[in-house]
Amino acid sequence: MSEDHKMTKKDKQVLTITLALIFFGVFALGFVGLIFNLAS
Repeated sequence: MSEDHKMTKKDKQVLTITLALIFFGVFALGFVGLIFNLAS
């Protein structure tokens, strides 16, 4: 890998936040779906 592909601290932060948002978004959707199914 060349020097261009080195991850800076900011890149890691953005990647972590993005992955966390995706994870919690999927988790929240699943949780809402579960509650919706139990309620009906």
